[in-house]
Amino acid sequence: MQLILKKDVQNVGEAGDLINVKDGYARNYLIPSNLAEVATKGALEARERNILRIKAKSEKLHQEALVKAEKIEAIELLELSAKAGESGKLFGTITTKKLAEEILNKSGVEVDKKSIILDNPINKVGEFLMTVKLSSKVKAQLKVIVNASETIKEAIVEETENTEA
Repeated sequence: MQLILKKDVQNVGEAGDLINVKDGYARNYLIPSNLAEVATKGALEARERNILRIKAKSEKLHQEALVKAEKIEAIELLELSAKAGESGKLFGTITTKKLAEEILNKSGVEVDKKSIILDNPINKVGEFLMTVKLSSKVKAQLKVIVNASETIKEAIVEETENTEA
């Protein structure tokens, strides 16, 4: 089915693009989500009239994302502290929500927690690499270092058998 994208869709295309997708994907996801419309003769003519406006809007969003990326990468390093055991394992994990809050505090850039990509969960003391996806073409990388704010002695619980009769 031939569609015109109304908004950018990851791994499919950008707003204003003319795409071909399977009927089910179009009818069940793209069209009901208002991400695309069927490429009728009228829609194609409207697309041609609006293509410059769509591309200008897309370019503006791209430039805003580049500015945000520069601000985020200017931080260079996020240092966080959390309670940890003697082995360096954290009690809990550092969430993407916490990372988004730290980015907002350090750079003033508001980031959606869903746009933060971690290779591995942050559940131990150490150094991690975080990627912030600001648009389909713009990503910012940031180093995260987690230190132990408090080292708590890990108790080893030994089970004793109760032999009462």
